Amino acid sequence: MRILSFLPTHEPPAYLRAMAAAGHEVHVVTTVRRRESPREVDGVQVWPLGYWWRAKQASQPDVLVTVAGDRQAERLMPNLRRTPQLVLPDTDADFGEFEEACIRRLPAHRQAEARVTVPSDPLAGERTKVVAWIHFGVPYRRAGSETMLQTMMRALRNTGVGVLVVCSSMPEAPPSWEVDGVPYIHLGPLAAELLFRSMRPQVMVTHHNYADRAVGLAKEIGARSVLLMHSDYDYAARSMQSGPDLIVYNTEWVRASLATRYLEVDRTPSLIVHPPVVPEEHRAPATGDRVTLVNLSSDKGVYTWRGVARLLPQLPFLGVTGAHGIQVTQPLLPNLRVIPQTSDMRGEVWANTRVLFVPSVYESYGMAAVEALASGIPVIAHPTAGLREALGDGATFIDRDDHRAWAQAVASLYADGDRRAAASAAALARSAYLANQVRTDLKVWVDAVEDLARGVFEQRGTLAGVSAG
Repeated sequence: MRILSFLPTHEPPAYLRAMAAAGHEVHVVTTVRRRESPREVDGVQVWPLGYWWRAKQASQPDVLVTVAGDRQAERLMPNLRRTPQLVLPDTDADFGEFEEACIRRLPAHRQAEARVTVPSDPLAGERTKVVAWIHFGVPYRRAGSETMLQTMMRALRNTGVGVLVVCSSMPEAPPSWEVDGVPYIHLGPLAAELLFRSMRPQVMVTHHNYADRAVGLAKEIGARSVLLMHSDYDYAARSMQSGPDLIVYNTEWVRASLATRYLEVDRTPSLIVHPPVVPEEHRAPATGDRVTLVNLSSDKGVYTWRGVARLLPQLPFLGVTGAHGIQVTQPLLPNLRVIPQTSDMRGEVWANTRVLFVPSVYESYGMAAVEALASGIPVIAHPTAGLREALGDGATFIDRDDHRAWAQAVASLYADGDRRAAASAAALARSAYLANQVRTDLKVWVDAVEDLARGVFEQRGTLAGVSAG
């Protein structure tokens, strides 16, 4: 729930700070004039009166809160008359009553989801607690980062470690769910912080949007932090400067690339965990007749795929929409079929695929391509550093802009014969090699996390002993 309040105060009152802590988005416009700049106080965004319009645009409020008799607020109300309003008798309010009053002003279908509560410790009783704080999670978002983290958390769970994944930017998800024994919950960021503070996990795992915040929180609560690096992009790499205890790179080339620009690569303990793909979980009993592209965005090569479809109108093509990027699904050519992203890649994608297209302009690894190898599906890929490390000699590499070369490769790999048989055998051999690599990588990962957790046990035990003495 997004709350915009106009109040005659320079500091957000306790009930609004509590709303922010419960996971609501709260903005306060101070109607008492004073020279100051916008700032954040305990999760509440505070705006000077002169910034009221920017506050309105930033908050896109569900509820507008004012105090009776505030003349500055009353003068601005006509500009906000379309927003449901709550007028308080004074600046003091009970949190529970205030939250419920705000919720009652929402449309009926949104009231249940707006009642944000912090759950009790889902891992109560577990000796070792490892939590992941991320933005998206499977099965609602299935990009490589989400599936990699899921498999890594499952590996910990399989060794008896208590694990929990908290997603804080996925409103389409339910309050809680489970994937292969790994529990997930959806909480707003501030509610998630409160939960972690009460849980006191030994290790926090994170990546992307919540990396800096999670690493900082881990330091505050005495936990160890693990940062997953899925690319060599600078916007992601800057999180290394927050000081995690361990950095996990998804490929050798990502680590090598970042080492030329960031001193943290050599200063921070690290390991390589290639995005884990277990062949038995992806192998289709039989393959199909489609030339397939997963993720129909320009960066993933949708225009190369469509261009080759035009050159080969006699062959059927399959497109699977992705979790990220603008999806280009129109115009639909006669030989194109498009389906939405799916949790059943084996049954809905690989069972219908004869050749896989991977003309990505950038791919730090390429999990979809590795999944296809498990079924012996010939793969054609653009030679990014990540795809070369992932696919090795198990794929055919062609520049993504050479549509005619792609069409020729598709035609030769599509038809039964020696070329297709050799490509399929190479795919299966590469899949077997990567399966062994996965087992080694995951063992190293589990051992590293257990070492981190053990260090926290020792530190907390020492502190307890000092306190008792």
